[in-house]
Amino acid sequence: MKRFGSQKSKVKNQKVFIPFYLICLLLSLPACVKDISSSFSNNGEKIKVAVLKNVQDLKIEGAAAVEADGRPLFLQSDKHVPEGFNRGGVSRPTFNPITIALEESNTLTANNSKIDGSKVVFFSDNGILYLNGRKYRGKMEVIKEQKGLLVVNELPLEFYVAGLINHEISSKWPMEVVKTQAVIARTYAVYQKKKRNGWTYHIESTVADQVYAGSTAEDDRSFYAVKETVGEVLTYNGEFALTVYHSNGGGMTEDSKNVWGGDYPYLGQVKSPFDKDSLNFSWTLNITPQNIESALKDASYSITDIKDITPLHKTNSGRVTKLIIYHSNGITDITGEDLRKAIGYDKLKSTMFTVEAINGSFVFKGKGFGHGVGLSQWGAKGMAEKGYGYRDILEHFYPGTRIERIY
Repeated sequence: MKRFGSQKSKVKNQKVFIPFYLICLLLSLPACVKDISSSFSNNGEKIKVAVLKNVQDLKIEGAAAVEADGRPLFLQSDKHVPEGFNRGGVSRPTFNPITIALEESNTLTANNSKIDGSKVVFFSDNGILYLNGRKYRGKMEVIKEQKGLLVVNELPLEFYVAGLINHEISSKWPMEVVKTQAVIARTYAVYQKKKRNGWTYHIESTVADQVYAGSTAEDDRSFYAVKETVGEVLTYNGEFALTVYHSNGGGMTEDSKNVWGGDYPYLGQVKSPFDKDSLNFSWTLNITPQNIESALKDASYSITDIKDITPLHKTNSGRVTKLIIYHSNGITDITGEDLRKAIGYDKLKSTMFTVEAINGSFVFKGKGFGHGVGLSQWGAKGMAEKGYGYRDILEHFYPGTRIERIY
C-alpha cells in the first residue's frame, strides 16, 4: 500500500491536455452526453432501484407502453398533453400522464380504472420517464404490496452511478475523487445485486444504501468520471468488495467488526489525515435529557429522568461502542450506533465523541460524520487535492482489494 507523501503514487501530468468534460462544455454538451450515454446503454448490466416505498398514489409521464402482469394495458389519459408541452421549464414528452393509485379496498387503479393484477410496468420510446415530475432513465415497475405501492426503477448500471454522484459528493470536487466515488458506488451496487438476487429490487435510493433520485443530478463531470471508470469495480479474493463509505472519518476510519460485527479484512482502521479540512471534522451537540428521553422512547427504550450517560467501551480510534444510561428506571446499555440512530444521524454525527452533563444539558463533543467504516469522502477529497489518483485513494481506504473490469 502506498503511503502519504509517496511521489510515485501521485498523478503525473506529463503533457498538457484538455479534459473531455471541458471539451463538452466548449462544444456541444448534449452531443457529448449522447455519445457517452450510448456506451452506458450498450452494456448488459442493469440495476433495480427502489425509488418509492409504501405510497398510495403516484403519477407517471412519458410512457409509450404499459403492461399489467405482463399483458399490454390500454388507458385513457387524465388529460391531453399537447405537442411540446412544457411544465416548470422542463420539456416533457408528448405522452399523457397516468395516475396509479391503491384504493382503500386494496384495488390497484390506473386513471381511476381498476387493474387486474399486482404489477404495472411502464416503458418509454426514448428511455426517459417522469415519476411525480422527476426524470428517470429506464423502465418503471409499480408493485402492489401490503402497506402500499413499491416503485422500482430498472436502468443501466452506469446511468445509475452517474445519477447518484452529486447526491453523495459534489462532481465539482477534484476529478480523481469523483472517479473514486464512481468506482465505489458501482461496486456497492453490484455487491448488493448479487446479495439480493431474487429480490424485487437490488438497492434502495436512500441513505440505507446510496442516495439516488433519477437523472436530475447528472452533469458533464459525473458522466466523465463514469466514462473513465466504466465497468470498474473493487474485488477481494475474487469477490465484489463491500465498498461502504462515509462523509468524514475524523482522522481515522473504523474497523467494520467494531461497528457491525462483520469482519472484512479490507475494512480495517486506516489514517485519514485530510479529514480536518471538512466543516464536520469537529462538532458539538447540546441536547437536553428530555429530548434524549423522547428520542429513546420513540426507539422503544423505556427510559425516563436520565441522570447520567457514561461511555463504557471505545475502540482504538476513539469511537464509542457501548454506553450506560443511568435513569430513574435503572441502568440501560446501548451501543453508540443505536444512540446515533435514536437521536438522529445528522445531530449525533458520529460515535467518536465524549459526553458530559453541563448546566442541565448533555454536551457531546466529537469528530467526523458517519459510521466511519471504509472510505472517508472528505479524506479522499484531500488526497485528490494533494495529487493522488483514484487508484491510490481506493488502495488506501480499501487495502488488499483490486480494481477489475466486469465489462
